Amino acid sequence: MQNSLLTHIASDFISEYENVANSSICYFLNEYSCARDVLKKVIDIKDVPTNFKTELSTKNNGRPDVTGLNENGDKSVIIEGKFWANLTDNQPNNYLKELTKNGKILFLTPEKRLSSLESEITRRAEKNAIGKIIIYSWLAFIRDIESENKKNHNQQLASDIIQFKELCLKMDSSGMPPLSNSDLDPVNGKRLCHFVDIIDECNSILRQWEFTNFQGTKTQPQKYGYGFYFYAHGYGCWLEFNNENWFNSEKNAPFWLDIFTNEWEKSEKINHYLKEYDESNSNDGVYAICLQSGMDKNEVIKHIVDKTKAVITFINEKYNNANH
Repeated sequence: MQNSLLTHIASDFISEYENVANSSICYFLNEYSCARDVLKKVIDIKDVPTNFKTELSTKNNGRPDVTGLNENGDKSVIIEGKFWANLTDNQPNNYLKELTKNGKILFLTPEKRLSSLESEITRRAEKNAIGKIIIYSWLAFIRDIESENKKNHNQQLASDIIQFKELCLKMDSSGMPPLSNSDLDPVNGKRLCHFVDIIDECNSILRQWEFTNFQGTKTQPQKYGYGFYFYAHGYGCWLEFNNENWFNSEKNAPFWLDIFTNEWEKSEKINHYLKEYDESNSNDGVYAICLQSGMDKNEVIKHIVDKTKAVITFINEKYNNANH
């Protein structure tokens, strides 16, 4: 990911990225008609305002991030930019009270948060809010503007889009959501302890597999997880619990298997065979071991061990067949 000037300034001098992003969206909508055309399509509104203001306070209903005012000065659009901050008490119901009859609210959020934010807003929203609230990703919105700009290219807008896109990518990958009560629930700590225990138990079981060799290898913590090295069928292997992979992959996969040559180097051939085994869960010699809800601890351990054996055995058979 390339670091743009906007991203650099935001990260060095501003603690709240959302303010920068919301100000940028307001700028796009005020300066560029194609941005307003995109907004019109996304929220399906007949008349899009041409005057947008940030942090326009209300008397009793909070302070929306971006407010679109129609020709009469009434609020016909509210845009609420969210990266990882929680919803406020005013969102969405009190904001709806500020809108004109056919007005709408657009929530912009990271792609990874679309589902959870939609669930939270649906739970909070009053019945008459149906059709008035749209949830869309930052990146999708800016990419739509980028596509619209190609119809009648504006170089200045293209440059602005590049800067803003990099800011969104930065926040998608590195932003930390504010802590919620569910985050602080002690059960989360217990679950992480379970995952570490599962790795240790998988280690014990795989040591009994006739094709493994643990000589000279070790178990160790990593920045985002915990795992152990071993040899199987002569390949170097690393089985781990990894929070970062789990989050970035958007799969039900806290556990990952990394396969190397016996010299602990990446191999294009291993990567090729791994994708042949299961392309959707494989990338660059790393395999995501996906789990299913409802599994108990013993079922999780068995699944990880069985999948580890199956993947390595498949690759070994492919290698042997290719060499005969």
